[in-house]
Order: sequence, then structure tokens, then C-alpha cells
Amino acid sequence: MRHSIPLVLGLFLALAPAAANADAHQAWQAYRAGAYAKALAALQPLAEAGDPEAQYDLGSLYCDGLAVGRNYRQAAEWYGRAAAQGHMRAQFTLGFLAYHGAGRGEEDGAVARDPVQAARWLKPAAERDNAMAQYLLASLYRKGEGVPRDDNKALGWALAAADRGVTAAQYEAGLLLGSREHAWASWMEAYKWFVLAARKGYPGARQNLEILAKRLNHKEIGQAEAAADAWRPVR
Repeated sequence: MRHSIPLVLGLFLALAPAAANADAHQAWQAYRAGAYAKALAALQPLAEAGDPEAQYDLGSLYCDGLAVGRNYRQAAEWYGRAAAQGHMRAQFTLGFLAYHGAGRGEEDGAVARDPVQAARWLKPAAERDNAMAQYLLASLYRKGEGVPRDDNKALGWALAAADRGVTAAQYEAGLLLGSREHAWASWMEAYKWFVLAARKGYPGARQNLEILAKRLNHKEIGQAEAAADAWRPVR
């Protein structure tokens, strides 16, 4: 499904005022002042010359419709150039766009949902500890979209993101652990993750707790709840 999505991309985070490159510094100052056209003019030659940070930031201007009309295809093109050079945030954002799809049509350069491309770019970002990339990659492995279905890989990536506090990944881990047959230890861990997700109001978490509660005894539920109370995110 193609749709318009808001992206919180941390635009220009790497272009700190202390940056050595004068043009990058100019782009940062222009963006902070809301002078997006000036920022665009400073970024364009840097991006065309192959600077991956400028390519990422230029992609973000197109993605957010700042100084230029919103165009997800143009954004994806610039993200792709940066991603090919190993720019992690570009890899994640390109994977994110491919995972969800973006836009409504030609007027904003819609990008179709493409699980194969999503997996291609989310994986290197996940391997560099991008927690949201880990969660989305887990979802692809669990559903068998863009990659062969693999519950073990799905669980590994889901747990990596869940440990870092991604609520959706905690729910994902609960689904994978709770689906195992005759495995009360996995059910207890699933219960823990669903408790944490439920505390954040994640849809479906409380319903899954009710299902698991029928498989566990009071002692096991108490232990799982204690584990949830003791849990702290990995930093």
C-alpha cells in the first residue's frame, strides 16, 4: 500500500557547527534558520560530488518536502547513493521506505513497497546496531517477506531490538516465543515481553498475555512478571 508517512530522520545531525567543511557548515546554519533553499544550494554540489552525508541530507529534504516538492523517488535515489557508500542512516531510511512504501502517486513520487529491497538495506543497518532496522528485519523474517521465512533469525533480530527498548520488537519477540509448542520456558519469556509491550499500550499485547496465562501456572506468571520488572534496556 502506498501512502504518505512522516519520517523523523534526524536531518543534519552529523552536520554539526564544528564541521570542517565550510559548505556543510553553511548548510547546517541555513537549515537551523529555516532557510531551506539556501541549505539545498549548499548541499547539492556536495551531494553531486559524492559526499554521502550531503547525499543523505539532500534525500531528507526531498523526503520532507523542504525547499523542494516532496518526492520520495528522488529521496530514495539520494539515500541510495549514500547507502551504497555505507552510510548507516541512509541504509536504514532506504530500507524503511521500501518496507512501508511511501507516497500517493506521481505528485509526490510514490515509492512502492518492496520487501526485497527493504531486507537488502535493513540488514547492514541492523548489523551496525540500528534497533529499528533490527525490528523491521525481524518482521520480514517472521513473515517470509523479501527473505526466506526463518523464525530463528527473526527471533534473534527481534530480541536484539527488544533488549534496546523497541516496544514493537518486544511484541514481535513475544509472538515468536509464544508460538513455540510445549516450551514453557519460551512462554515465560514471551510473557515477559508482552508485559513490557502492554505497559506501553502496544496493541494486542494484553490479549496475548491472556492467552499465555492459560498455559502458565501462577508461579511461572509471577516469575515472568518479576523478570519484566527487573528488565532494563541495553545501552
